[in-house]
Amino acid sequence: MPLSPLVTLVLSIVFGAAALLGTHLWLNASPDESDQQPAPVEVQKAPVLVATRDIPRGTNLSPAWFNVEERIVDAVPRGAFGSVEALEASGEDRRTLINISAGDVLSEPMLLAPGMRASLSAKIQPGYRAFTIRTTDVSGVGGFVLPGDRVDVIFTEDATPQSTGLSLVSNVLLQNVEVLGVDLNDDMTGEETRTFETATLAVALDEAQRLSVASQSGTLSLALRGSADEAYQQAEAVRLREEKPEPRQVAAVRPQPATPREPDSSTIEVILGEQVNEHTVPVSH
Repeated sequence: MPLSPLVTLVLSIVFGAAALLGTHLWLNASPDESDQQPAPVEVQKAPVLVATRDIPRGTNLSPAWFNVEERIVDAVPRGAFGSVEALEASGEDRRTLINISAGDVLSEPMLLAPGMRASLSAKIQPGYRAFTIRTTDVSGVGGFVLPGDRVDVIFTEDATPQSTGLSLVSNVLLQNVEVLGVDLNDDMTGEETRTFETATLAVALDEAQRLSVASQSGTLSLALRGSADEAYQQAEAVRLREEKPEPRQVAAVRPQPATPREPDSSTIEVILGEQVNEHTVPVSH
């Protein structure tokens, strides 16, 4: 039995609405492209030798001081060693050119060529200079200062003319200064204390000028700091004055005129005719 046109129209409307509703629900259920996470990028890593302890400059390396760790390739320094075998293959008795701290990646620029000796210039940090001062067994802390220690520099001068007596003034000229070497010794691994005549310090350029002037106008002494002491302290100048005694004026003593002294005896003349005799007899006062 054929359907009437009205029923056909109603069914068309119902099926059309159902199709629209299904399409809407399907679009809402589809994931938004903006919510999609990009695929993770794989980070490339490479093995490197990492120091497990602090290594002073000029020290022969030992493979036991390093571990192999994975580091991002972009963060690996130029000339890094990937294994202990690579370090040993680079040459025997490799020595450090600079100080290496625990956690640093070992690389070729940190090391001297095989057989080379570490020069003092390699230890000087950018912006600093090596300046040498004269010392004695007292001003050099009895020889207990070693390369790598840190000291304060004390300047003492006579601030008054000699005619008015001795007046010494002491000032802290520099603080927390690194000792690069004593005499001709710059070995930071040595532990033998001895007296020395010169100390070479790492100072800025203006500090080197101050040391140069101070060394010509007074005396310089070192004060050894503790290894963990990094503090700077405000210290006022200390003055020691010793007055010269003024000469005493002593009044001249006039001699008193001598008082005439009465004689203790007298002379008596005895005349017997033409004979005259003199006799001395005591006189009572």
